[in-house]
Amino acid sequence: MTLGRGLRLVALSAALLMAGCQSTPKAGSSDYRELYERRQYADAYRAAMEAQTQGSSVQREQAALIAGLSAAALNRNDEADRILRPLLQSNDATVSGKAAAQLGLIAYERDRHAEASDLLGTASSKLQGDEGARASLYAGDALRAQGRTAEARSMYERAQSQVEQDSAIRVLASDRLAAVSGTQATGGGNFTVQMGAFSSFQRAQVQADRFRARAQAAGLPTPRIVQTRNQAGVTVFAVRVGRFQTRQQAEAARANLGPDARIMTATGE
Repeated sequence: MTLGRGLRLVALSAALLMAGCQSTPKAGSSDYRELYERRQYADAYRAAMEAQTQGSSVQREQAALIAGLSAAALNRNDEADRILRPLLQSNDATVSGKAAAQLGLIAYERDRHAEASDLLGTASSKLQGDEGARASLYAGDALRAQGRTAEARSMYERAQSQVEQDSAIRVLASDRLAAVSGTQATGGGNFTVQMGAFSSFQRAQVQADRFRARAQAAGLPTPRIVQTRNQAGVTVFAVRVGRFQTRQQAEAARANLGPDARIMTATGE
């Protein structure tokens, strides 16, 4: 899976979890929601765009929400932004919260971290349960990318308190909280295993999430993200596992992490 596709899947998974609307669409116009839930996004988009011209203001807003989420799922983010941004003013907290969440994910993918943290923070305060938890999780990531570690920690703690059923969100929030609290790296050695270095925090987070299960299965610490500089002096976000006393220990860990892994000195930490 490429990193670009990975980022789209992160945004898509969040959007799918935010798919439902509390109120019932106008009779005869509910197909757009059913299509969306079946992941038939192009058809859902067309049906929702038609439905948003009919019915009450509440029904039009809910159709617009599904149209915007469908556009985002199709990676038509400019169009999603155009449709969803007016919904930020909705009197329905669920509609405005879901619109803010998806707009925040779009900003997050585009490296607009300050905008992303504001939008996702708003969504976190308006949405409940797993939807609110996911918004809090990504708000924390956007804050962390800005170096606002204390605020990121608060959002990860909020995500832990909000989550109800989605165990994946609970684990991710726990992992991120451990990372910002400095409890992930084990040992004090000079060697570490690195799975890549990236120009943006969220690309590094995608890579860290890819390797989390593999590291846990091998009995290794959860991957952490370290801000450092590459050989050209450019600031990058490195994905690393563990601190090892000897190169042999690091080599044993690397063998469990696959061909993308490299042994590095644990500099910049």
